[in-house]
Amino acid sequence: DETKGWINEKLKVATDDSYLDPTNLNGKVQKHQNFEQELNANKSRIDEVLESGIELKESGHVQSERIQLKLDEINDLWQDLIKSAEKKGMRLAEASQQQQYNRGNEDLELWLSEVEGQLLSEDYGKDLTSVQNLQKKHALLEADVGAHQDRIDGIRISSEQFVNAGHFDAENIKTKYDALDGRYGNLMKPMSNRKVRLMDSLAVQQLFRDVEDEEAWIREKEPIINSTNRGRDLIGVQNLIKKHQASMSEINNHEPRIDAVSRTAQNMVEDGHFASDDIKNRLSTLHDHWNQLKEKANQRKQDLDDSLQAHQYFADASEAESWMKEKEP
Repeated sequence: DETKGWINEKLKVATDDSYLDPTNLNGKVQKHQNFEQELNANKSRIDEVLESGIELKESGHVQSERIQLKLDEINDLWQDLIKSAEKKGMRLAEASQQQQYNRGNEDLELWLSEVEGQLLSEDYGKDLTSVQNLQKKHALLEADVGAHQDRIDGIRISSEQFVNAGHFDAENIKTKYDALDGRYGNLMKPMSNRKVRLMDSLAVQQLFRDVEDEEAWIREKEPIINSTNRGRDLIGVQNLIKKHQASMSEINNHEPRIDAVSRTAQNMVEDGHFASDDIKNRLSTLHDHWNQLKEKANQRKQDLDDSLQAHQYFADASEAESWMKEKEP
């Protein structure tokens, strides 16, 4: 009865499910190793009890049948204890392996959260330089996501091994992997969308820079075109006309550049660019300034032509007056 009581006490330890709780798992593994050593150390004691019973029975003891029942009971309990201890040892080993697996999962989950957060960003740059920097950052992100495929594959292989080996928590392990793999797969579309959006952002910032370059060119020409100097004499007017003709040539030669920028902007609007409203506004402003410049240039041409006519008249009149004075008696 004492041996039976001791075995039953140990069976409680061997059959508990403490392996289900990952807290202090290393301590539990060490404790179980000590437990198994204790069982091994007591094996000889159990063997002695069994041998003593067999001897009593073989000696023709009056309670041989009862002794046999006790022997069978103790032997069965002992075998249950050994099997239960082995099973718990296996479960603790499985739990340790799962803990390592879970740590790998948790690292990937943290990484996934960071990447998902970056892909939610609505920062597409405010100028050409910032967009280019964001594109470089996105290229690094794409490379990092691609490089993590091996880790995802490693988690998949581990989860399949756990399932195939009949791990006690196989269903939960598979569920965790499926969720992880799903999150990883779900990165691809927003990652591709952000890449395209950054390309569109680069295109519009390049357009805005081109528009600003044209605006600057127009501003540079405005003081010349807006000049009110019409010349003080015939030679002065003629010189101003030559200069204005050169300015008119510059404006005419520059018009294809304005047209090219306009076509680029119009194509982007027609393609449904996300900044279409801003593009249309800036293009409209550019066209207004360009048309104003041409109108003012034409007006100055007319003013200089009028001034030329006037000074030519004054010159002719002065010459006639001088001739008449020469002819006076």
